[in-house]
Amino acid sequence: MMPIWTKSGKKHAVTLLKVQDCHVLRYVSKEESGGKTPKLLVGGKNVSPFSKSESAMEIFKEAGVPRKQKVTTFNVTDDAIIKPGTPLYAAHFRPGQFVDVTAKTIGKGFQGVMKRWGFKGQPASHGQTKTHRRPGAISTNKAAKVYRGKKMPGKMGNIYRTSFGLKVWRINTKHDIIYVNGSVPGHTNCLVKVRDTKLPSYKDCNKNPPFPTFFADGDEKLPEDLYDEEIFQFTDPSITYA
Repeated sequence: MMPIWTKSGKKHAVTLLKVQDCHVLRYVSKEESGGKTPKLLVGGKNVSPFSKSESAMEIFKEAGVPRKQKVTTFNVTDDAIIKPGTPLYAAHFRPGQFVDVTAKTIGKGFQGVMKRWGFKGQPASHGQTKTHRRPGAISTNKAAKVYRGKKMPGKMGNIYRTSFGLKVWRINTKHDIIYVNGSVPGHTNCLVKVRDTKLPSYKDCNKNPPFPTFFADGDEKLPEDLYDEEIFQFTDPSITYA
């Protein structure tokens, strides 16, 4: 993470996400997926092809791209079909729009109720013996059972979580880096999934992103850095006089 400042002087912490070796692998129609919308199969981060069987490599050979470490799906509209093998860049997004970021959280292993659920714990004295961090009663004599969903010790983390409505402050088109507001799930250098936000209040804030995506060989030429209009750039004067 790193800090940025707005023109009003407010400080924000941002997370840097790198778009690395992302390619469209296949288009899945509504009939094939059995859903309401078509999907695009996208792979990211090139890895060695020798760790997979020949049958698992077919989808990459058909798209004409190297084997990917992670393959996921994105819901698209009928008019947003992208040809397999098309590379995806950070310029697919635009500063000022909001995105949802999904990743697997950091695994904490088996933890007690105080760390896993934030329980207060029991008194440190007054006759307590080896029960300081225990949950206490988990049911009643009348119920004679433990209800489903009771907060108990168990494995913590290592599950998929989504951070909704993160603002894109800056995009570096040279190194394909997206600067998003706040923190995202997962550990450093993990793989994340970034998509347009599903929050209704933020859908209208998108600053006309390229449709269906940004093509590097197209007519649109972009500068090395794209900034949101509220960001203070250090090349600008910090004080102006009327």
